[in-house]
Amino acid sequence: DIIGVDPQLLGQRIRQAREKQGLSQEELAALFRVGQRAISELENGKRRLPVTDLPDLARILQVPLLYFFEGEVGFDDMDLALIQQFHRLAGINSRQTVIEIVRLLADTDMVS
Repeated sequence: DIIGVDPQLLGQRIRQAREKQGLSQEELAALFRVGQRAISELENGKRRLPVTDLPDLARILQVPLLYFFEGEVGFDDMDLALIQQFHRLAGINSRQTVIEIVRLLADTDMVS
């Protein structure tokens, strides 16, 4: 689950992004490879979204990842969540890969 994020607010943000893209719940469900009921439950705050699914959802909805956290999670919360997930990685290769990805993202942000 996404630490520190109110499921109701997350659901509202998902709905807003979906509607902005002109997608129905069924279309989003197909793109996200879940059932329409799962999308409905996410949007209504009745289902929690695994944090690992958030990047895919952001890509599908064409929003930055932080869109889901605006006004809800501070930088300290984000840092803590990132560290907790990082420590869940089993292998040193996975951790090194994450570090490289973060470096690349940081470099890209500096250029933008």
